[in-house]
Amino acid sequence: MKRPMTCGLLSLLILTCSAAQSARSKDRAIAGTYELIICKGQCSFTERGNVLRTAIIVFFDRVMKRQDVERIDSTYHDFKYDPAKACYILTNPNRQTSGVTSWTLNGKTLSFSLMRSPDSWYSVRVERNGDLLKGVGNFWSAGVAPPAGFVPDTIVGRRRGPADVAACKLS
Repeated sequence: MKRPMTCGLLSLLILTCSAAQSARSKDRAIAGTYELIICKGQCSFTERGNVLRTAIIVFFDRVMKRQDVERIDSTYHDFKYDPAKACYILTNPNRQTSGVTSWTLNGKTLSFSLMRSPDSWYSVRVERNGDLLKGVGNFWSAGVAPPAGFVPDTIVGRRRGPADVAACKLS
């Protein structure tokens, strides 16, 4: 008699753990298209005096389709160890670039990168508060330490709508 009940409880425990892990790795609340502003110092959508660059980033609750990844960023090849779950357009004062990236969510902290090359990348960490994002970003380069007195960029973001891969098309 105890054996069926033990198996039933064990099955329930396995299903519960699987569901919890799935919920952690697929936070459907994050999926969407976001507008970001990247500033030196204070940052807000109403006062843009400190804005260095802007970005549109689309977070998906799944791995991106390979054909979309290749269309947006043909140099991205790490499908096995760092699958793309977001795409972006980064607008600097003199040019626009598009790319794909992965993202991780730890509690309310969302981490991802914008721009990467073989030896450098721009790392972003933002806290989620509903449809708003606020945090920091900075460039990293292989073998180069930040200078004394280094202060990361300030990043503010807001959700513009559902996840739409078309938002990552360069104009």
